Amino acid sequence: MNQIKSTNQDFANQDNRNIIFDWDGGFLGDHHQSIVGNANILSYVRSYLDQQSNPMNKKHGKKVTYIDLFCGGGGLSLGVHHALSTFGFDARLLFACDKDKAALKLVDHHFKPMVKSHDAVENLIKYSVDLSGEHENFITFPQIKNQQIAQFKGKVDLLVGGPPCQGHSNLNNKTRRHDPRNLLYFIMPAFAVALDVPLIMIENVRSINRASENVVSITENLLQTNGYEVIETVLEGIDFGIAQTRKRHFLIASKLGRPNLKNAVNDLKRNCLSFDDVNSNLKKFKGLPKILETNSKLSEKNVDRINHLHDTNEITLENALRPVCHQDGHTYPSVYGRLEGDKPAGTITTGFSSPGRGRFIHPHEPRMITIREAARIQSFPDWYFKDVDYLKIARMGLVKIIGDAVPSLMVFPLIASLIQSIESIKSK
Repeated sequence: MNQIKSTNQDFANQDNRNIIFDWDGGFLGDHHQSIVGNANILSYVRSYLDQQSNPMNKKHGKKVTYIDLFCGGGGLSLGVHHALSTFGFDARLLFACDKDKAALKLVDHHFKPMVKSHDAVENLIKYSVDLSGEHENFITFPQIKNQQIAQFKGKVDLLVGGPPCQGHSNLNNKTRRHDPRNLLYFIMPAFAVALDVPLIMIENVRSINRASENVVSITENLLQTNGYEVIETVLEGIDFGIAQTRKRHFLIASKLGRPNLKNAVNDLKRNCLSFDDVNSNLKKFKGLPKILETNSKLSEKNVDRINHLHDTNEITLENALRPVCHQDGHTYPSVYGRLEGDKPAGTITTGFSSPGRGRFIHPHEPRMITIREAARIQSFPDWYFKDVDYLKIARMGLVKIIGDAVPSLMVFPLIASLIQSIESIKSK
């Protein structure tokens, strides 16, 4: 059982007030001594993942309003709700937008946004940016084109979103570093400025800083020119209770003072969890859809490859048994690979149901990992997908939602870094 690291400093300390979070006991409040060094991240994460009913029905009375753009299946929103609830706030989703109708249906089901749209986000706002970087402000000041969304100006506390990352991803060999989708990143600062949102959280792949369009540096200039303090960082999932080696880039901005990101990240880092830590001895869940715990049918050759790995106790398939396209000279050695139970998984992608798409073969059983297991690696609790039959979300839709998601527990240190700003807003 992994024990968390000790820490010597509370993650938020301002004006002699300590906002303390303990992975065992949860939010302790002000003027307590931190016992976070003795907490157990495994117990916390298992308790979180094993939940069979939605805990968001518990209300605190203090609302934090937010918008989720490019929301996907709600990984960021789930993280926002979970973290804010820990600190005694209720998150209220005002607007959610994503072109994936199945993903938006799931977000609507759980978070009930006041307004939702599956239109392309870029069609909802008008603005222009100087891509040369010479002008530090918008050339055309951002203006919301949809009146249902424009009504929220001055009423939104937090803007979150993960613009499409395929243009930046290392898995994209065709247009990597130069792709029109990269420019969608600018929608985030444009929305924030148009709606006068004081707090911003933008997620993307870690390689976004190398995009030829310089979207991160231009975005920083745009936000700073409009009164925000901006911090960017790369977080690794294994540091925050996520059993996979997933690294993501985050840009955090606030009009209410510099986010306390360094302390939040340092004080919440923990020893990494393994596949077995989050997926062994799973509780039986009455009414859990069968699609979550059954695998799709594989070809006879792929079944033979999986059996060979287990029969020989190997984790990497020898070249001679791979398809020709994945033999000598292939770029991705992890394909047709078997997970190691005592280690974190690699990055979960939309290919986790196919052996030819990565190292997704179960470590102890001759099969692929299930949707439920992949979801837990992505820090989705068991209750999150229990209504997919009712919502009529098919297998491939679920695989895409989970593979594209931001792990919800990754949001916790980001919200922690903004908690003083959030308290400032709510005290007015």
